[in-house]
Amino acid sequence: MKSINFQRNKSLIRVVNEQKVKKKKQRNWDRILYIGLLLTFILFMFYYFFFKFVYVHAFGHVIIENTHIRLTDDARVIEFYVNEGDSIQKNDTLFSYALDRDDDINGQSSLGIGSLTAAGKDEWWVKELFALKKKIVLNNIDVSENGNLVANYKTEIKRLSNEVILDVMPKSRLEFVQNEIFRLNTENQKLQKENSELNGLINTLGPTTNKNKYSASNIRLKNGSSKGVSEMSKLAFSEELLSEPKYFKSPISGVSTRIFIHNYETALKSEEIMSIHQAHPAFIKAYFEQEDLKYFNVGDEFEIKFPDGTTSIGILKRFYIATYTLPEEFQKKYEPTTRSIAADIYPADSLEIKKWHAFYKMSVDISKLKFN
Repeated sequence: MKSINFQRNKSLIRVVNEQKVKKKKQRNWDRILYIGLLLTFILFMFYYFFFKFVYVHAFGHVIIENTHIRLTDDARVIEFYVNEGDSIQKNDTLFSYALDRDDDINGQSSLGIGSLTAAGKDEWWVKELFALKKKIVLNNIDVSENGNLVANYKTEIKRLSNEVILDVMPKSRLEFVQNEIFRLNTENQKLQKENSELNGLINTLGPTTNKNKYSASNIRLKNGSSKGVSEMSKLAFSEELLSEPKYFKSPISGVSTRIFIHNYETALKSEEIMSIHQAHPAFIKAYFEQEDLKYFNVGDEFEIKFPDGTTSIGILKRFYIATYTLPEEFQKKYEPTTRSIAADIYPADSLEIKKWHAFYKMSVDISKLKFN
């Protein structure tokens, strides 16, 4: 029998083993984000409860002692000699002003009620005296202005004469300038003669009673080229009966922070003219929650955090027994009105107070360990 062999020749088909493909591990970003947010929330809650139950917190304002300048009578401000932000020493001249003399003439401010009837009829001359003095001052101003115009015209005479000779300028122009010089000189002579007559009238005025009430030194507008004339000439636009210029000197040393009245404006006695802040003392008006009263006492040290991130140390000097309404900037509008305990915190030393001057009226954060 014939033998059968099915594997006489080797098969031409080869089997190749497939290589294992490495699968990349995909990161689960949702899980990472969830864990991150959870950790952030846990840390925030820990931070909140830690500072809520371990620290005493309060809000406050930096306060610097200031002085508001007012006058005891209505007056017209002539000129300020300081600007906002200037450093001021005691007795420095702040501004000049002139008082309204109508009340004095009527006997309302300088005379008592008992002497009003007896002296009121005899003081008509005071008003006349001021009117004459004021007229002399205004005449002197006109004379000075006319003299300046004459000097300017005289400088143009030679130039105009040459232009007229060359037929560049009509002769009428030269004649106009010459007539103006003559007119101004004539007007100055008239004003000077008028002043002489007014001075003569002033010498005839005087009281028949109460002769010591007013004197030439008490009632006068300074003549000549003195400082009083220059000050009063600034008020030439006003027809008011004003006193001679007065000067207000600073009662304290400090910094000029606000000026509420401008030059030439009227300052009523009820209005503030300017404010001066002293260099010291400075303190913080702090507002504590009522439930924190048991955690602080007079003499405790507090950490002060300013808006720019800097810190300082303050000492509690006193607190007020009565409660105060929390200021609007610290009061949340959707919550009921909060009443807080007010306290005064002062700098620990002279080095700390220098940090406080730049934060006047600014809000600060105050903190302290409850159990310290």
